Amino acid sequence: MSVTEYEVGRQPGLPTRKRVEVDPITLRVLGGAFHAIAKEMAGVLFRMSYSSIIRESEDLGAGIFDAEGRELCESDSTPMHIGSLPWYIRGFLHRLGDEIEPGDVIVHNHPYLGASHSPDVAVAVPIFSGGELLGFAAVTAHVLDVGGSFPGINADAFDVYAEAKLYNGLRWYRRGELNVDVDRMIFDNVRTETMNRGDMNAMLAACQLGCERFLRLVERYGVEVVMSAAYDWMDYSERMLRAEIAKIPDGTYGPVVGWLDDDARNRGVQLRVETRVIVEGDEVTIDLTGSNPEVPTGYNVPFEGSLLVSCYYAIRTILLDETTFPEHVPQNDGVFRPVKVIAPKGTIFNPTFPRACFSRFCQTQRVVDNTILALAEALPDKVTAGNSAGIHFCAYAGFDESIGEYWLYLEVNEGSYGGRQGKDAMDSVDNLMANTRNNPIEELDQRFPMRCDQYELRPEPAAPGKWRGGVGIIRRNRFLVDGTYSCEGDRQTDPPKAIFGGWDGLVASCRKNPDTAEEEYLPAKVTGIPFRAGEFIEFREPNAAGYGDPLERDPAQVREDVLDDFTTIELARDAYGVVFADERTLEIDPAATEAKRAELLAGRDGRSLTEYFRDRLIPSNAPVSIAGNREFGIEPA
Repeated sequence: MSVTEYEVGRQPGLPTRKRVEVDPITLRVLGGAFHAIAKEMAGVLFRMSYSSIIRESEDLGAGIFDAEGRELCESDSTPMHIGSLPWYIRGFLHRLGDEIEPGDVIVHNHPYLGASHSPDVAVAVPIFSGGELLGFAAVTAHVLDVGGSFPGINADAFDVYAEAKLYNGLRWYRRGELNVDVDRMIFDNVRTETMNRGDMNAMLAACQLGCERFLRLVERYGVEVVMSAAYDWMDYSERMLRAEIAKIPDGTYGPVVGWLDDDARNRGVQLRVETRVIVEGDEVTIDLTGSNPEVPTGYNVPFEGSLLVSCYYAIRTILLDETTFPEHVPQNDGVFRPVKVIAPKGTIFNPTFPRACFSRFCQTQRVVDNTILALAEALPDKVTAGNSAGIHFCAYAGFDESIGEYWLYLEVNEGSYGGRQGKDAMDSVDNLMANTRNNPIEELDQRFPMRCDQYELRPEPAAPGKWRGGVGIIRRNRFLVDGTYSCEGDRQTDPPKAIFGGWDGLVASCRKNPDTAEEEYLPAKVTGIPFRAGEFIEFREPNAAGYGDPLERDPAQVREDVLDDFTTIELARDAYGVVFADERTLEIDPAATEAKRAELLAGRDGRSLTEYFRDRLIPSNAPVSIAGNREFGIEPA
């Protein structure tokens, strides 16, 4: 629905202003200015921040919002934060209402009042002009610690109070003056006071810059023109997305069903993610009816701040990809309006208070992945095969007696994308909703009592397809001092799904002290696992799925894949039907290749890398919960 008028202020008696017509040139200038403000805010935040999760990974969002929380613009940063800040603002407005004043600085992280999850703390500065509240400059970022039961990550939290300290619309500054008691409460109750304070001061600086930049536009063009231009851009983005949705034939696509490993406590009990995509005219609904009931741990998903955001992202990224779409469509409130979401109350995607919902990341990734798979038949040129869609998000921690604080390192390990029409997939990249940058090993080695011993593409081959799937990473990190490890990962049992005849990918794994007498397979979600100095951990992130029939891949490309270690001689034969006359020179035997492809076409078995390797490579002592894994590091026979 188009915005026809807007409330400039929330105080009683302030006017509701009418839209004015903005000429195309001014509209384009202001649109560029909005985007530049959001981008500059994000730049200030990641350049000034102390912690690597913000400074290196750029796990943040920034933008300008009107007095009702409608998004005018948002930074090109982590998609996980696109669309969440409007819900933060609406959440703290429930408490503060008309009491917001110039000079206030608001802190908020309540997951049942708009926050994406409690570690993603938002800082918001109201924008006043002539006594009227025009809106907010706001940012959100993942801070290192929020005072839960364990450092950094709390997948197995009892309830929302155990997972974090809750900031429900707190005024960190009031009328421009520091609220000392609130400041003490925020920073005295976390393990990483210095890092959190540095990060939140950077967040405040970003908001102040955004406020200043926006008021310059108001001073130059006037309130009516600036706000009308903002709503014109919202309406434009809405029209563009609706036009693309309308091109999809009406109907229900799916269901696509995926399985999460467990809830961080009840091992071996998988959680169902069921997704339907319903297209009606120029609107789309993502329906998660049939998904798992809520769980008694932190493995639930805030509905507004996380689930809605993931669904907005899924539709926008499929239909308005900024690389392939011929026109620029700005990110704002307009792209949210045509997308509806159904998640029954009491499920993992719409939990009831006070359920914990700290570890909501992998579930939203699977919703996006399922949505892409559901739309594959309707939009084969716009989707990928199954993505890794779930990685190990880790916290390493210990107490530093020399400074009287914890050291705490957060790391998002990279997965991979599925194959796509006309292109092989991207390898070793954080994908879908996360899209954070990797933490360089120098960051770990120089700043923390840990070392990275290995960080490269995992050795297992890519999932076969006409266009092959991506390859995840292998990474080994070693503790130099005693410490603890926590993680909210997934995808160690349910491999990424192929489309159009490709092969499914490989699942992830996590091992403590691999290839030693003390080797131990770890579930993807753990809390507070102790590590002694010298012990290490290994991750292998999923290899994503293939797109299209491998028998349609050019044999010359298969030969190049063997040369580049993306596949093996054996898999070239068994999946692609490519036979080499000389395995030393890799000269292709055309006649044998034609015969082998005819044989495979008639048989059509072995469509999963996990299944292909299982009989030979799964260790006999592997626990049931990692039955989807293979014995890593052993090359195919």
